[in-house]
Amino acid sequence: MGARLQVARSQLHSPTDQTSPWTALSPTYKAGIVGFFGWGWTPYLATSIELSYQGVGQRYYGIGLRGESYTSEISLHYLRTAVAIQSQYAQKNWGAWVSFSPGLSFLTQVDLDFQGDSLPQGTTLAPQLVRKVLGYLEQSTNPDDRLILIRMYRRAVPSFSASGGLRVRLSPAVWILGLLYYERSFGDLERKDFRLRGEETPLYDPQRKSVQYQLTGIQLGLQYEISIRP
Repeated sequence: MGARLQVARSQLHSPTDQTSPWTALSPTYKAGIVGFFGWGWTPYLATSIELSYQGVGQRYYGIGLRGESYTSEISLHYLRTAVAIQSQYAQKNWGAWVSFSPGLSFLTQVDLDFQGDSLPQGTTLAPQLVRKVLGYLEQSTNPDDRLILIRMYRRAVPSFSASGGLRVRLSPAVWILGLLYYERSFGDLERKDFRLRGEETPLYDPQRKSVQYQLTGIQLGLQYEISIRP
């Protein structure tokens, strides 16, 4: 069992945003924590349950209608549960450690931000969506409308992560982990059929393609081994 802290480069992949002349994309950097509890079947192979909390997001920028700059950002927070397969190797004081974990990511919080120049009317691009939703919330007097930020995204999406690197023995039962990390989601993060209150058409333009998140970074952690053999 153990825990790993992570810092990752985060991106939201959308072909619609990536090919638009109205916006450019800049990655964000997010932190997270992963706890795991496993059972070793052999000295080299184990399975474990993982529970993690992390942020993902994307920053957008460009030139608006008045020729001035704008910036926008989407930040999503996920609680992730996964079943991991771990492979490890150890010499006296060092070793290797690899983990592959399919799981589900559950959305817990959404933060949107938009500053600067205006954009063309529409809901095809992520900055347009952010600006419209924030404008709607500014005019709304219904406190329940704050839930729009959660409802416009899927509450759960499948995901896959992989970690691998070195481990160094700190004591007979404790190892320090230094790992490279990759994670991505599958399916679409957005609920394309979502509608704002009082509107007949969906919030998302039909031409907007699916969106997935991707994380690449490093993890530092501790692994504690307990022997139950007599």
